[in-house]
Amino acid sequence: MQYPRFFVYFTLLVAGILVLNTDVLSYDHPRSNIRFSLGVCDMPDSETGITVYHTDMGDGEQFTDVTASGMSSAISFSSMVCERFAWEVSMGGFSDVRSKTLSKKIGTICDGDCYEIISSNTRVVSVSYVMAGLIYYPLYELEDTIGGLGSFFRPYLTVGIGPYFGWSGRWDSDSVTDANFVTAVGAYPGAGVDLLLSRHFILNIDLRYHLVEFGEPLQEVEDYSGLNAVAGFKVAF
Repeated sequence: MQYPRFFVYFTLLVAGILVLNTDVLSYDHPRSNIRFSLGVCDMPDSETGITVYHTDMGDGEQFTDVTASGMSSAISFSSMVCERFAWEVSMGGFSDVRSKTLSKKIGTICDGDCYEIISSNTRVVSVSYVMAGLIYYPLYELEDTIGGLGSFFRPYLTVGIGPYFGWSGRWDSDSVTDANFVTAVGAYPGAGVDLLLSRHFILNIDLRYHLVEFGEPLQEVEDYSGLNAVAGFKVAF
């Protein structure tokens, strides 16, 4: 899996903000929050990311292969239940989209060459989930013992369980074929870190390994287990 460079830039940005924002150490932070995040996820038989390939087929024809694999998003609500533990409800998903198009050059009347689509084929696989989980903050008490580190840098471990919903379909030109919907119960272990920048704003990096295997295949694949890496922010209240 190839992780985008923005995770590196995201970490460097947060480190710089934390160095400058020392006032965060004095805040008495709220105990509940809503998280919004975007990221990437391993997909079977596919390289994570967005790729576009053009192949000249001769006689003015061009074949285009576009893949957007492993794009993921999530939203969650969590609330502290005691000093180091919080419960969480989350929903999100990840997808794999592949589009193949054959087109023919019809002239140069527009900016560059103009092509007319002869045939197209698009395949979509989408997996979504609704999970209930538990989060453990091992450094939650350390804000009074090591110079305030625990008040703005809070790593955590997490586990969760819930239903996964898989959907796949294929578009051949204008018609939909091979549509399929399946469900399964799955789980995830994970870890992450909260970087508290102010009383109500938290940056978040989260890694979770989804364990899900459907009883029926989606585009010939049943096991969609894989690592999900996301970055985002939390609004605390």
